[in-house]
Amino acid sequence: TVLNQGTASEPGAGGNKGRIHSHSMPLDLIVKALRQKDKALQDISASHIRSLLERYMTIATGTVSLVRGDQPGKGSDPDGSLAVTQTIDAHSTAKRLRREATDLAQLKFLPTFDHVASTTLAGLSHSQHTELNQAIVDAAWHWQPSVQNVNEVSGLVSRVEALARIATQGRFVTARLFGSRKYGLCSDQSDVDITLSVSSPRGINGMKSEADNHRFFRDLAAKLRKAAGFTRVVDVSHARVPIIKFVYVTLDKHRLEGDISLNGSKGLAKSGLVAAYLGMDPRVRQVLAVLKMWAVRRDITNHNALNSFGLLMMAIAFLISRKVVPPLQMLATAQVTPQAWERLVRIHSCPEEIAMLYPGGHSASAPTAPENARFAASSAVRCLQSGADLPEWTVDGTRAYYLNGGDLHRWRSPNKDSPAALLFDMFRYYGFEFDPQSHAISPRLGSTAIPRDSLYLLPPQDTGLTIGEPNKWRHSVRWLAIEDPFDLSVNCGRNAPPEWVEGLLWEMRRAAWALLPLDRPQGGGPSSPLDRLLLPPTESVYCDPGIWASAYHRALRSSGSEAPLFDPAVDCVPERTVDLEGLEDAQLARSCKRPAKPVTQPGQMRQTF
Repeated sequence: TVLNQGTASEPGAGGNKGRIHSHSMPLDLIVKALRQKDKALQDISASHIRSLLERYMTIATGTVSLVRGDQPGKGSDPDGSLAVTQTIDAHSTAKRLRREATDLAQLKFLPTFDHVASTTLAGLSHSQHTELNQAIVDAAWHWQPSVQNVNEVSGLVSRVEALARIATQGRFVTARLFGSRKYGLCSDQSDVDITLSVSSPRGINGMKSEADNHRFFRDLAAKLRKAAGFTRVVDVSHARVPIIKFVYVTLDKHRLEGDISLNGSKGLAKSGLVAAYLGMDPRVRQVLAVLKMWAVRRDITNHNALNSFGLLMMAIAFLISRKVVPPLQMLATAQVTPQAWERLVRIHSCPEEIAMLYPGGHSASAPTAPENARFAASSAVRCLQSGADLPEWTVDGTRAYYLNGGDLHRWRSPNKDSPAALLFDMFRYYGFEFDPQSHAISPRLGSTAIPRDSLYLLPPQDTGLTIGEPNKWRHSVRWLAIEDPFDLSVNCGRNAPPEWVEGLLWEMRRAAWALLPLDRPQGGGPSSPLDRLLLPPTESVYCDPGIWASAYHRALRSSGSEAPLFDPAVDCVPERTVDLEGLEDAQLARSCKRPAKPVTQPGQMRQTF
């Protein structure tokens, strides 16, 4: 009745009992009327009620859309009225609004860590900096498999190879590791990724068709199920990339999980690229090892949104941008002069220069841009240092060149930052400066801020096409763009929905904050910032609808619309902010059996920001 200004039917009057007819009225008038009619809403600010009403009507039900003058085809509505496009139940609306208003009174927001954006590790004392660096070096050293585990994995690979040779009935099969097990950035619990290369001797037909591959996978899976030690075998031969998933238990009862794929030449090439970067500077291994540990402990790479390879590409692109290592895919020598670095910076800021690094030198706006990133022989990439054409190494038809071999030992980094400073700066950059809607990450070009328009194979998405349909927007829009180093049309962040990206950026901000020393009385918790960095989350920030709303808020803001879902000036006040430091102190104290300062219970804590 309030929403319809008294024009809805009274109870018992006809068939429209308690229903609202299609109608429009100013939203502020609706909020005012609701506060007057319902005492439960009088203690809640008008801005919060407006936010709840808009969120319920535009996002939860999809039956009411906010009319804005900047949306083409929907007319102008400067006073911000709501157009009721379908009938909704007035009683259910008021009941839901009262319930959410009650929840809102107890709502707690995650801290934004704004002060960290302008902070550096320069304020650390010499002893604090030394202690943090040593903790990072020690953590990286321990993030590697034991000798026994390495031997067990080697024996597993040999068994898979022997069974695969039987399944192929006389063909030559080679089983090799790739991924983290190949370049050693793993632990005893890391997955075992195995790829099989199959070739045929003279007189035996090769495996040339997809049907042959499916038949081979079925036969191999059947033999694995009968083999000792394999407790679980799942054949996923009809996936885009056919694999066999397995669980293997060693003689010492150690559990190994992994995947078996076929002809994974690109996976081997990517593993070699990562290994080359790891061998150029010890700080690369130290930063990447702690990054992987952080991702595992914080449950970041376990959401089918971003795998560990995509995360490593983010880190390598950052380290190249800081001149810790050079872009190996654009060099024929490891001796890089300042002029070559200047040349790389010019490429980053020039879309036409970037376009010339694609097959045929297409312009970023060319309508005939190819669908894949295979380099034609006529479009050679030139070395940044010498200007000479780089070799045309290809793997499965895709250019896969990178500088490797003995020349890498000549590299001397002009960047002298410590591992602690690099790790902190990386977290701070991605948390505060990186904009996923306008920036693309390219390890090939050595940049974390390539304009999305410049990578025409990974173009930016127009969120305005779906901004009025939030559920469709949530499932179809992808912000995070991480260019695969070889398959330039593949986005390593293609599975990350907008709210997951918002959660990742918050985790980056929290990580930078965690590395800063906290002033606390003696006995108030562990002194190592690395202990706090690697704490498991109190709750998963990716499961809360507030992350969803915050991502939608970002999209509204970028589209030029007023974003009503969250107002940091109103919501992020001290009394409404989660005491994250206190909660984590309690966690640290329980794990280390040390006393912690008392924590005020946050009531109904929903993690949002």
